[in-house]
Amino acid sequence: MPPKRDEFEKIKRIVKVLLANPEGIWLRRLSKEAKLPLSTVHYYLEFKIPNLVDNIGARNEKGHFFGIRLIRLKKGVISQLSSGNFEKNLKKLLTT
Repeated sequence: MPPKRDEFEKIKRIVKVLLANPEGIWLRRLSKEAKLPLSTVHYYLEFKIPNLVDNIGARNEKGHFFGIRLIRLKKGVISQLSSGNFEKNLKKLLTT
């Protein structure tokens, strides 16, 4: 099911920042540049778009991230979003 309009706008803001930083970006900086609360960005990365991003950082014994965390788009995602219509390609990636 495709995301709701407001939800899609938040995802789009996050992905645009990630696309502008292909080498990766710290979670707090991503939140600041996307102009979204840290908890919102974390929620979307963990539950809405985990198949689009790579998370690099330390995890505890339960598998939860702690401390500094680097996020970047997966290589295949970058190439798909860079070619053609950004919004259309993003919607397609979110429904697969």
